Parts: sequence; C-alpha cells; structure tokens
Amino acid sequence: MALYDHIAACNTHDLTGRIPFLAAGTQIGWVSESLAERMTRWEHNFDVSADSLSFNESLKDTESRSQALAEAGAALVVRQALPRNRKELCPVSVSFGAPSLLRIDRAWLQAFGVTSYGVHVNGYVETPEGPELWIGVRAKNREVAPGKLDNMVAGGQPVGLSLMENVIKEAAEEASVPEDLAGKAIPVGTVSYMMNTKGGIRRDMLFVFDLRLPADFEPVNADGEISGFVRWPARQALRVVEETDEFKFNVNLVIIDFAIRHGLLQPDRPDYGRLVRGLRAWG
Repeated sequence: MALYDHIAACNTHDLTGRIPFLAAGTQIGWVSESLAERMTRWEHNFDVSADSLSFNESLKDTESRSQALAEAGAALVVRQALPRNRKELCPVSVSFGAPSLLRIDRAWLQAFGVTSYGVHVNGYVETPEGPELWIGVRAKNREVAPGKLDNMVAGGQPVGLSLMENVIKEAAEEASVPEDLAGKAIPVGTVSYMMNTKGGIRRDMLFVFDLRLPADFEPVNADGEISGFVRWPARQALRVVEETDEFKFNVNLVIIDFAIRHGLLQPDRPDYGRLVRGLRAWG
C-alpha cells in the first residue's frame, strides 16, 4: 500500500443516480433519486424534479428550513429510509463561516450529501529524535471504524461552537486535556475529500490543529470513545499508514499532512506534489 492509496480511497465517488440538493437557490449537497422521490410527500416544503431537490421558496430562513427537514427526516427514519438521528445538529452553509441556510442532524449528512466539518488535533511531543505522536485506539463499540487507530483528538463541528471552542471541548472529552493546554493548539490548515459511503456521499473538510504537549503529559479518555492511547515516533505512525490499513480512513490523511509539514516527507519524493495536492480535494 502506498501513501497516496489512502488519499485515493477517500476521493472515490460516483454521482450517478444522484441529483443536486438546493437551499435558497444554492446547491448544498447531493441526494439519491430514490430519496428525492420520497420527499414528494412533503410537497408543501420541498420541490422535487428530475434535476434537483430543493426547499420551497416559502421557506425563507434557517429556522423554517431546519424544521421542514426535521419533520420529513423523522418520518423517513420510521420508514428506515434514513438512519436514526443523533440529536446533534450541524450548520449548513455555502462555505464555512458563511450565513447558515439550515441545520441538519449529523446522522443525515451523508444521505443528503451535505458538507461536514470537523476538527482533528495532532497531539505530539518534540524529542531530539523528532516528533512523537499520541495515537488513540478507537473503542470496539464505535459505529465507524471500531478498534482502528485515531488522532489523539477529533470530532465533528456542531452548531453554536467556534472551532477553538470545539477543540477545547473535544480535547477534554477524548483525552482529558486541560483547557489552558488545549487552547494552545495551533491551526495548521485543512484536509478535504469526497467519497461514496453506504449512507450516501461523504464530503468532509477537517480543520487540522497541532498541539505540542509536555513530555510528561499522558492523555486519558473521558467519554468512552477511545479505549487507550499509545505514543509513537511520528515516523513510525507514518510507516503504519504506508504499510497497513490500521488507521481510521481519514486519519491517514491527517498524518500524511503532519509528515509533510514537519519535514518527514521530503519534496524530492516522486509523489510529493501529488500527496500535497491530494490532501485538499476541494475548498
């Protein structure tokens, strides 16, 4: 397995049988034709054609669109056409930071092909031999990638929190990082990709942070999502990425990005430019 194979796997998608999902005249996602057909039941809220699914023009604000989608979504969950909601709302906008067009439950992001945002934190210790990364081991009961290796801290971006507030929240829950230490995390860029999943289209933008940790710090999980942590030289973590499939699919990309920025991957590699470009498929 080559490093780029992980990037390619996160950017394999086919839009056949899907139509644009629009709000306020702007495309915000992709929805399957079969799901769009089911939405005709709520014709007072949605306009369905062979070319698109859109909110009715009478729904002019975030609240009305959010309520319309929640109403339809709840009924579709009963019919097993959508996964059960998580009661965790995510903002939907043309781009991150733009005015919100609606809110959608995290469980339905892929079904409607809506962009998901999240934060990933590389918790690392600087040593004379180079950086060492704290790696989380995902709990066996996780719905996505159970038992796989993960970043020290990662989580979706919910409604009502800034990125740094979310970093601090997730760092406390996942690794028991004190707020004053978590607040020192440095934003270092984004990783983005678009892929087919069983649930639909996954279109993610991950905001990546580096958090340099004291040598004596040891993360402890507090929310049950991580079964334990190991501390590896970053070169070892990169080798595991290159040779195995042990990391959660998108974490591979975050570690490749870390390796590029910290000079563990050199620009004289034949695939260097391809790796750099592939980490930001859009946005």
